[in-house]
Amino acid sequence: MLEAGSRQFKDWWLKSAIRSWYMDRESQERLVIVVFSSVVGVLLLWSLVWKPVSDWREIENNRFERAQSVLDWMHANESRARAAAARATEPRGPGPSLIPVITRAADAQGLTLNRLQPETNGAVTVLLQAQPFNQVMEWLHNLQENNGVTILRISIDAQGEPGYVNAQLRIL
Repeated sequence: MLEAGSRQFKDWWLKSAIRSWYMDRESQERLVIVVFSSVVGVLLLWSLVWKPVSDWREIENNRFERAQSVLDWMHANESRARAAAARATEPRGPGPSLIPVITRAADAQGLTLNRLQPETNGAVTVLLQAQPFNQVMEWLHNLQENNGVTILRISIDAQGEPGYVNAQLRIL
């Protein structure tokens, strides 16, 4: 069957107008046509096959490296995350109320708390508006490090003014 197909192609090629046109040219013109056709063929092969496959390989390699770095980070911080999750599920003891701790720490950082809402499980929802991002981050760090509170949830959105944010937190 393969022979029949190649025989049909050969017959078609011998009778084609392209071959007749090519054979009517002088030998130097035919050489130029072959070289030009080869260059165009190589460029088409490179642009339609090699370049897309090469780009895809690079993109996938970068995606793999990013995923691997996230996985490594997760393995490195697994014990801290498990400990924080265990602390978050523990009911808060008869220690000092959380609201004065939060407000004292906010006052120390010069932050204005727009809303404090206590919850039944001992957590407190805090809302800040138009506060400096760096001071909010320092406040959160101090709350965790110095007062032993746990940030259960945080949502930070950009404010219209550069460097200022709105934040909503759930603290335990």
